[in-house]
This record gives sequence, C-alpha cells and structure tokens, in this order.
Amino acid sequence: MKKLICLLSLIALIGFNTNVMAQAGMTVSPGKLYYKLGPGASATQKIVVSNPNNKELEIGVSMNDWDYDTLGNNQTYDAGTLKNSGSAWIQVMPGSYFTLQPNEKRELDIIFTVPSDANTSIPVHTAMLFLTQLNPGDAKAQDGTSIKVSVRMGVKIYHSFSQTDERDIEVVNFTDILPAKEDKATGGFLELNLQNTGKTWLEGKVKWEILNTQTGAKTKLDDQDIFSLPGDKRIVRQSLPANIAKGKYTATAVINYGNKDELKLVELEFAR
Repeated sequence: MKKLICLLSLIALIGFNTNVMAQAGMTVSPGKLYYKLGPGASATQKIVVSNPNNKELEIGVSMNDWDYDTLGNNQTYDAGTLKNSGSAWIQVMPGSYFTLQPNEKRELDIIFTVPSDANTSIPVHTAMLFLTQLNPGDAKAQDGTSIKVSVRMGVKIYHSFSQTDERDIEVVNFTDILPAKEDKATGGFLELNLQNTGKTWLEGKVKWEILNTQTGAKTKLDDQDIFSLPGDKRIVRQSLPANIAKGKYTATAVINYGNKDELKLVELEFAR
C-alpha cells in the first residue's frame, strides 16, 4: 500500500523551478535533473546549494518517491514505494548531512546508476531529492508572533532508458460543466481528460479559446501548464468568465505536449 507523506505546516516545500529560493532558508539550482541511461550505465550531475543567510545552515539529504495526482499536484511517498521508483539508484555526495557557512555555496554530486538487471518495461523512473534545514530559523508570523521555520526543498529527478523522447497524449474526453447555484465567480468550467500514452514525461501547455457562434465574438482564456508521467491520467479544468453571455459556443483547446509540431486540437460545442 502506498504511504503518503504529509509535510508539516512549518516546513515549506518550495516549487520545483529551475532556480528556487526559500526565505530564511537556502537556494537550490537546478530544480530538476534528467538522466538518459541504459542498464548498467551511470552518470553524475551537479546541483548547487547556497546559504544566503548570516548564520550557519545545517542540511540533511533524503530521498523519496513522487508522482502526480489527476489534477497535476505533486504527491510524495516513502522511497521505494512506487513501481517506477529510482530512489535506490541515486547516491548523493558528500553524503546525507553537511553544513554551509553564511553566504557559502556548495556543489553536490548526484550520481545515478542503473542496475544491469533493471526492468526496461518501465520506461521512466523518478525520485525526489529533499534538502531539509535541520536548524530552524527565526521568523515572524503575520500577527507578529515569533516562530521557528524549517525549509524543505525538493529536486525532481527523472530517468529514461530511451535516448529519444517518445511523446504522445490522448484526449479521453472534453466536456463543459455548468456552475453550481452558489457559484457566482465563474460561468462554469471546460474540462479536458487527458492520458499520457507516450514513454516519457510531458511538460506541455493548453491554450484555450471560446467562440460565440451567434455573434462571432472570440475570447481567449488563460493558458495552462500540464505535467505528466507515462500512463498518467490528467484532468485540466478551465474556468469560464462569470459574465459569459447566453448563447451557443465553440470551445477550442490546443494541446502542445512537446516540440512546436507536437500539437493536438480539440473542439467542443456548448451552450450557456
């Protein structure tokens, strides 16, 4: 059974950007590492951890598994829980604990070694490298109360056996959802159900537009980023404007799931 790890409220799990920073904590760059290795192969990449504070920073290193839920949110688990776990294939040098002096930077070697007998039918393996501040820093709550804050930062690690990216995405369903009676903030939703049918991770974008077929008026809606792993099912919801005029519409969703020429376009007719 999967064991989901809940993070304490005073531990900040920072977004996984390529260069992320936590106040009164540390900075880590990059926020993602990608390895393309066959069975028995090994490679080393580096991350840089910095202490921007005026006090010594004690840092613990740990590994976890992770995946996405259907809405694209990150979920973390004990290392070795998931069938595509790569946690056991990773070694971090100089080790599981180190200290940084004020304003000091340090490179860590992230060594990824694929076992010679690895199961190649699982196309992608992942892991999350966590760096945790072990000596909490002083901070102030919004009400002025003094608190101790410890920062936890994650670096996503991806591994693929293939040297070429085999990307594909399937549109399972496209529908509209009427707003609830108490919902005054939106005119309902458009909902895409997608599935990653390729053999690699996807980092894509959905571009939305609605056309009032009676007036010819077009409205562009906000773009949305999508992230998924092979086999993932994803629900992407787009709010419709609260002041949407009554009438008949055609909604267009353009899904870019890789390079510029990797696009899928779907349309939906609906009424408000």
